[in-house]
Amino acid sequence: MFRTVSAAAANTAFVGMLLCGQAALAAEKLLEIGMLEKAPEIDGVIGVDEWAKAASRSDLLQASPIEFAAPSEETAWYFAYDETTLYVAAVAHYEDPSSIIANVLRQGASLGDDDSLNILVDGSNNKRNGYVFALNANGVRADAIFTNGVDQSDEWDGIWRGAATRTESGWAMEMAIPFNTVSFDPATDTWGLNFWRNIQRTDETIAWQSVGGDVNPTGSGEMSGLRNLDQGFGLDIVPALSGVRVKGYNGLDSDNELNPSLDLRYRFSPSISGLLTINTDFAATEVDNRQLGLDRFGVFFPEKRTFFLADFDIFQFGGIVDGGPSGLVGTVAGTNAMPFFSRRIGLGDDNQPVDIIAGGKLSGRTGALGFGALLIRQDSYDDIDATDLAVARVTYDILEESLLGAIATFGDPGSNDDNSVAGIDFRYRNTRIGNGRILAGNAWWQQSSSDAVSGDENAVSVAFALSADEGLSAGFQYQQVDEDYAPALGFVDRSGVRLYSLEAEHETKFRNSDLFQEFEVSARASRWEYLDSGMVQSETLQVIPLQFETLSGEFVRVWFRRHTEGLLTGDQPLDRLGVALDPGIYAFNRPGFFLRTARYRPLGFSLRANFGDFYNGERLELRPEVRWTPNRHLNTSLTFGFNRFELPGEKQITRQVTWNTEIAFNIDWSLITNVQYDNLSDDLGINARLRYNVAAGNDIWFVVNHNMRRDDFDDRFDNDQTTAVAKIRYTFRF
Repeated sequence: MFRTVSAAAANTAFVGMLLCGQAALAAEKLLEIGMLEKAPEIDGVIGVDEWAKAASRSDLLQASPIEFAAPSEETAWYFAYDETTLYVAAVAHYEDPSSIIANVLRQGASLGDDDSLNILVDGSNNKRNGYVFALNANGVRADAIFTNGVDQSDEWDGIWRGAATRTESGWAMEMAIPFNTVSFDPATDTWGLNFWRNIQRTDETIAWQSVGGDVNPTGSGEMSGLRNLDQGFGLDIVPALSGVRVKGYNGLDSDNELNPSLDLRYRFSPSISGLLTINTDFAATEVDNRQLGLDRFGVFFPEKRTFFLADFDIFQFGGIVDGGPSGLVGTVAGTNAMPFFSRRIGLGDDNQPVDIIAGGKLSGRTGALGFGALLIRQDSYDDIDATDLAVARVTYDILEESLLGAIATFGDPGSNDDNSVAGIDFRYRNTRIGNGRILAGNAWWQQSSSDAVSGDENAVSVAFALSADEGLSAGFQYQQVDEDYAPALGFVDRSGVRLYSLEAEHETKFRNSDLFQEFEVSARASRWEYLDSGMVQSETLQVIPLQFETLSGEFVRVWFRRHTEGLLTGDQPLDRLGVALDPGIYAFNRPGFFLRTARYRPLGFSLRANFGDFYNGERLELRPEVRWTPNRHLNTSLTFGFNRFELPGEKQITRQVTWNTEIAFNIDWSLITNVQYDNLSDDLGINARLRYNVAAGNDIWFVVNHNMRRDDFDDRFDNDQTTAVAKIRYTFRF
């Protein structure tokens, strides 16, 4: 017979924790864990007998909004293991159980707007990397991976089990995390550990350990006693089969394909793994969000393909991550000068798939040394020959939380020329300077070599920041990218330039307010200038005089920006609009604001607005979004992007519409529909993905992509192309 574990013992520790305050946090960092003789049933019902020998903790404090403050709710955690699996359970108590936020029912969806229970494990205990596993009250699984201590990616997908149930006082969950899902150092019985709870209605994160208001590997505690662990034979065999039907209209060809593929993953040791892919298939990959590209710089699309996301963390370089910089105050360079960007592989210039004949990946750790290698054989396309592409990366942990690294890439997937890049990087992080402050920085140097160019091909960057969860934070960045720096396997949107950037911000936490949670002001100055002339390319002076978040999660930001843009002959940022600008320097002011209701509300709204001068005219930019989540089965949002340009002799309007709908029939079956349209391309794209998640690692998809194009003559949409995909993937684990 099963019943929920009583929290009486946990309550005693909970009260003691409150009395001890922050000192207790440091004193109780270590958790001794024991081995179970019999594995618990993972059903979300925590049985007394099943978890009687488990280690338990309830000494959590707020990580945010007020670090180390007493939590508003009690949480009891339980940890145990056997030879093959780590077991975790937790009971989340609520004064008002009706306040639980559990709007997500679709496996694979983000739990960022739901109440959740989360655990982080770091099998090497190096304070830099870790795996995150999370559940909401519906039993939906979510996972992520930390790289370099602070960079988190939700794209990592692990194989594990979890379940959750409602209780009279809240909800409970159980997890089973196989040791062959994570990498670990077999020479030690101590892992890095952290666990926390998110409560949406109070915008609260309650954590066992935190640093600077964040929960990540650098501030984790430890879990000891993990001995005699067994990863089995260490082999995953993942066959997949997809059938593709392409129907063309208006004279376009139609085609049918049957594509078998195979992925093999083998763990040579608990901390070293290899991955082999044959006839790699990306047929069911999620579509990209459309970007209009209304400037003169490159458009960056993040990686979404499963093969490249596996063990991707080792290839992260210099704090340059998908979607932007590493989060240091003062960094504005984004993804510029990224030496390795996996989307260069298997995609042509028109973003259409290019066949990957085979590929291999090796990654792992041994002591302080981390390493990774990637080798791809890409098929020929257009006038590009079949080519071999390679990436190698090594890192070495130094000091308490820092690392040195090197990277090398070889090959050019987009031409028949030779290309290579070599680089070294240093990442510094110190969370031990006191008063909740963090000193962090990134420094790197790269050099490319290409048959196509013969000039200066170097790139260098330095960034440092002193940050705090409350009070003053400041940072700077310097970056220089030579004109001929050209990483064929990387991403660069500004070359022949140098960057100077400075930023300072001050954050105030409200401890006694009934309305406000935090208030922030900031100022930033950044300047990109051409190396050969010193002329400005882009300069921005930004002041944010008002930014606040309420206790209930509403958010407001107001800014003022002074832009200066230097255009050379041939620079045409408004080329897609058919508007030509003369070379020269343009200075203009653009204030704006952003507001957003709390994300957990059934009906939510956000609005981003920029207005004012724009080059030699004016521009109004609006981006409203409405989200509706009436229940856990339905989530829909409508986003409208609007730009009105008024320039001498020209008036242009752009419109972009995105409609997303997620229907979760139950926890295993879901349908995602994405509709996108913009009036620059006049293309209407409809993507529908029906997924049956049989279990973690086992899926069946039915996908339809339908494209239509607007006919200006009779103002109607004509069919362009329809692609239908059926795909099955199954993981055999030995």
